[in-house]
Amino acid sequence: MVAGLCLGLVGCQENTPPPRGEPQVRLVSVVSSGLTQPLYLTHAGDGSGDLYVVEKAGRIRLIEGGTLRPQAFLDISSKTSKGGEQGLLGLAFHPSYRNNGYFYVNYTNSEGDTVIARYSANRSTKLADPNSEQVVLTIDQPYDNHNAGWLGFGPDRMLYIPLGDGGSGGDPQNYAQRLEAQSGNRHFLGKVLRIDVNSSEQGRNYRIPADNPSLGGRVSEIWAYGLRNPWRASFDRHTGDLWIADVGERTQEEINRAPQGGKGLNYGWKIMEGTHCYANQVAPGCNHPSLTPPVHSYGRSDGISVTGGYVYRGSRFPRMQGRYFFTDFGSGHLWSLRLINGAWTHKTEVSSAGNGLASFGEDEQGELYVISLFGGQVWRLEDQP
Repeated sequence: MVAGLCLGLVGCQENTPPPRGEPQVRLVSVVSSGLTQPLYLTHAGDGSGDLYVVEKAGRIRLIEGGTLRPQAFLDISSKTSKGGEQGLLGLAFHPSYRNNGYFYVNYTNSEGDTVIARYSANRSTKLADPNSEQVVLTIDQPYDNHNAGWLGFGPDRMLYIPLGDGGSGGDPQNYAQRLEAQSGNRHFLGKVLRIDVNSSEQGRNYRIPADNPSLGGRVSEIWAYGLRNPWRASFDRHTGDLWIADVGERTQEEINRAPQGGKGLNYGWKIMEGTHCYANQVAPGCNHPSLTPPVHSYGRSDGISVTGGYVYRGSRFPRMQGRYFFTDFGSGHLWSLRLINGAWTHKTEVSSAGNGLASFGEDEQGELYVISLFGGQVWRLEDQP
């Protein structure tokens, strides 16, 4: 696939021009071969312009000057479980990576548990040291699905870690709503964690921020709860809002938005699934005012597994500005949300971008990318002139 080629499946040949001011999004190829099951893309924030791509089997690849480097930036495939929803699932560079060379990963270890770990890289060689691992957190996973995977630094320089409910179906142990401490850190399941990795305390390789909410009668790592499988999340670099796309169970996929500083929110699972009451609801009851509803949800006629994206804050395509882009792993529809008169209104940008779109990514300038797990491809989102 040639870079700059407008894909036919994106609808580039529509006869009717878009409404004035509306973007007409196309996907432009960036990498067409050489990647194996890529599922995330990000940047290091170091001014290099490099892009880093996570491969499910346990490798991180580097796109340097638009070219995929053959040698892996990091290879921890020997310690990573790769089946089902497991693998190397997330990557976040420390805000001071330019000075300290630290980055953080989320992976499933050989026992099937979630590991959050820090690694160090040599910025001159652009290679990480696989022996530099410092484990930050280990979370016992009772099943092999709903591992979630994203992690990222917020504008407050704290590390945020959304986690799935532990798996199986219907959250049988109700982990997403339980706040009491449990063995193996299972009380972290179905939650968003917020930790300070810039210091440590009480034998931990991190500190619990003092301004975390008091939930379950104590201040802990938990920032928010009530999530099923928040596979992808992102921060709006302009507002600081946290966007969380949560994969549904039976009827609905949902997208949640937390304003900057919006702590202690309960997103409802398994009391609610999207805007619907869940069949096996538990206290405090369906549609309770203590629950935070999604800003958008959709049903099975549109897709089966939401892939969350980003609010576009780049400078190249003004008509895309301020829109939140997302897709569905099963249907391949690519949509955007736009705030109109206080409500987030959705628009179909690409009717069929292909299934298996596992993640969006953002470069240092705020331009957006999307990745195909099955095809091993990376595309950039562009507004056609």
